[in-house]
Amino acid sequence: MRALKKVEGINVVPLIDIMLVLLTIVMTVSSFIALGKIEISLPQATNFSKVEPKFYEIGITADHQFFINNEFTPRDELSVKFDSLTKDDSVAISADKMAAYEDFIYVIDLLKSKEIEKIGMVVNKNE
Repeated sequence: MRALKKVEGINVVPLIDIMLVLLTIVMTVSSFIALGKIEISLPQATNFSKVEPKFYEIGITADHQFFINNEFTPRDELSVKFDSLTKDDSVAISADKMAAYEDFIYVIDLLKSKEIEKIGMVVNKNE
């Protein structure tokens, strides 16, 4: 019968490789954390226009009325009003606690169909 070779040491080369990769990751992440941002040198342009995202507030009352920025809007015209929204616009929905859940879902469904993702719900702080 053959005798097994005796292991006289541990191969540390793979361990060193892993430690170097981890050190690189830690150094990269720590520089980002220390600065709070990654410095990027952006290209310059002579002609540009700054587009400010808009903020819309949608109100839903208990008697099935809809308001966009405190202006009454019939249910049929909501889709037309939402056509002017872009993906960068923010929408806050404030619904009466007695408002129909169906109205709330209708508004959410219209916003999702227009690919609006920045939707917030307005509530009062419970004291």
